Amino acid sequence: MKTPIALLLAALLSTSAFASSVSGPYVGLKLGFTDYSKATLPGQYGLTAGYAFDITPRVTLGMELNATELGDSIFFKGFTAIDYKTYSYSAVLKPKYHFMALGNQPAYVAAVVGVSRVEESREYYVRGEGYRKDRDQDTTGIYGFEVGREVTPNLDIVGYFNYQKADLFGEDNYYRSYGFGINYRF
Repeated sequence: MKTPIALLLAALLSTSAFASSVSGPYVGLKLGFTDYSKATLPGQYGLTAGYAFDITPRVTLGMELNATELGDSIFFKGFTAIDYKTYSYSAVLKPKYHFMALGNQPAYVAAVVGVSRVEESREYYVRGEGYRKDRDQDTTGIYGFEVGREVTPNLDIVGYFNYQKADLFGEDNYYRSYGFGINYRF
């Protein structure tokens, strides 16, 4: 009984079981939502550009640049409504482990680690002064994970989770991003 299981595991983990190369440049779009420490579930969208390097037949290293709108919504501080817009510009590394999924279409899991610049603008009403605008930014770390599956030889669908914390306006702000995306490999 142990021998068939060992042979199956060896076949799944062997380098010859996955012969498809996914190295090269890619671009992508992502849509999702952000759990922001001030407001919950504002919509999110972003663009991705990256390059994947084959390390082994099952492991690749992706280097990626992202531009994402983390949120455009309103939160309340006391009786004051604050309209905010938050953007994140990041450079990340993604070590990816590839495996065969259902229907013999390759899939992967990836760790996400990098650096991000978070920029936020706020507009709020100050008694007697009308609307006032403030802007702040912070450079911070970003980390998370991603799962993906090849739909065609050049098209991947992905699901992701990212987390970052920025010190903006003298406050700790947390951004937990969830979503889906599509990547096109050249």
